[in-house]
Amino acid sequence: MTSFPNTASGTENSVPVATSPNADANTVAALQTMINAMATLSQASQAQPLPSQTAPAPAFTEVAPAVPTPTPAQVPAGFRTRGPWISGSLFIVIPPEHLMPIPEAPIDNEDDLPAWYCITKGKYVGITLSNPLALAAVVGVSGSRMKAYKTQVLALEAFNEMLDYHMVAVVA
Repeated sequence: MTSFPNTASGTENSVPVATSPNADANTVAALQTMINAMATLSQASQAQPLPSQTAPAPAFTEVAPAVPTPTPAQVPAGFRTRGPWISGSLFIVIPPEHLMPIPEAPIDNEDDLPAWYCITKGKYVGITLSNPLALAAVVGVSGSRMKAYKTQVLALEAFNEMLDYHMVAVVA
């Protein structure tokens, strides 16, 4: 066993290094350089004070996922990239909050109620009264999700529940 001077502390024989009798000078010099660097690093980390244990921990707040905003050239006419987050609209981004209902025209006969289409995975998402738009959103999308509901309230509940479970997806 060979001992080298520890230049960090200025003491001799404080850092023992095991070397073979056949070790060349380059290997010994490389070991000494590595030992000096580790000693310097160790002293630098000890010199920094530890953070105060009495400081209060930051409060955890849930942040909505970042929604990339497409450029105006990427947004087809009639689609939204930002609020108001309401039913009757189709979005090419995932809404960051629940959709809100829109006023409906009064209908005398309940059999004449139009279907509300809830699209939760497709080329765009949202709630619409248009069957062709709903079908266009899901045709060709693997694992697409669209369902028709008798009322806007039922469609909203379904969409907002899927939004809460992070199961709403826009597939390009």
